[in-house]
This record gives sequence, structure tokens and C-alpha cells, in this order.
Amino acid sequence: MFDKIITALFICVLGALWFFTRHHEIHHEYRVISYDTFGNKISIDGIRTVFTTHSAAVSFAKHYSEIFPLYNFALESNLPDLRRKFLSIQR
Repeated sequence: MFDKIITALFICVLGALWFFTRHHEIHHEYRVISYDTFGNKISIDGIRTVFTTHSAAVSFAKHYSEIFPLYNFALESNLPDLRRKFLSIQR
């Protein structure tokens, strides 16, 4: 009887820990940066430059490069410092 109570308590504690520590996706900010033919950073009026997902930013950068063939577009993301350090350690 005592072992069933301990087992149930153990399962409840593990279930609560799992529930409260689930993976939450933290959205990062992605920016599309535009460059002219000389490599200078410029701002083009009327284009969207801030995105919350990577795939949307890449898609818009490709679309902008088709519309504005004389400009180059690059992606910039703001990763937290801790994640940057972690990614540089793994490489």
C-alpha cells in the first residue's frame, strides 16, 4: 500500500514538472536589410523589413530581390547572447 502511494506521488510530481517546463518557442526578430550596388545600407520606402518567422523573412527577401534587381537583400536576426555563445561553442 505504501509503495503505491509513493509511486503515485512520484508520477504526480514528474507530471507537474513536465507540464510546467514544456518547450515554449520564443520568437526572434528577423530583419531584411537592403544594400545598394555599392554595398551601402539603404532604406527603401514601402517595403516590410521586420518579421517574426525565418521563413517569412526569407520569402520576402527573395520577393524583394525580384522586384528590385539593382539592390541586394540580407537577413539579420537578433539572437540572445546566451544562444549566440551556445551556437558558437557547438561549431
